[in-house]
Amino acid sequence: MKLFLKITGIGCSSLVVLLLALVIFIGSVAPETSVYVGNELPKKFVKAVRSQNLLEEDERIQYFYSDAVFDVTASMYFLSDRKLVLQSEEWQQPSILLKFHDIAELDIYRDQSFFSDSTIFVTTHAGEEYAFPLSSEKNLDERFYKALKAKVNEPS
Repeated sequence: MKLFLKITGIGCSSLVVLLLALVIFIGSVAPETSVYVGNELPKKFVKAVRSQNLLEEDERIQYFYSDAVFDVTASMYFLSDRKLVLQSEEWQQPSILLKFHDIAELDIYRDQSFFSDSTIFVTTHAGEEYAFPLSSEKNLDERFYKALKAKVNEPS
């Protein structure tokens, strides 16, 4: 009986240590759960975006969000000083680059729950419709949306 308890104790302890190591690993490689403001975006994520050829050499990211767990390029949405970029490996066309003058309408559905994301809806002058998620943490979804709306409404 004592041997059984020792083996069970060692097994449970090992499982707890393994789960803790997994949580630490995910925390170190995964993006934040909130929207990044451009100057706070880690260099490794900027490098990942550049590796996808989604930015011009002197283009700067203003807001960035990824709902991916390990690889931000699998699912990321960002606003640069020149365009809106939507990318998801799950979409038929994985990368969508929208110049501000191509956007006709914008709308936001704000979900202030920690467990759900807000959704931005974009309609182009060509009638294409897109939707993408943004975390509502720290109200950065609203800041992203307002910055995008301001860019869309700027005179050409």
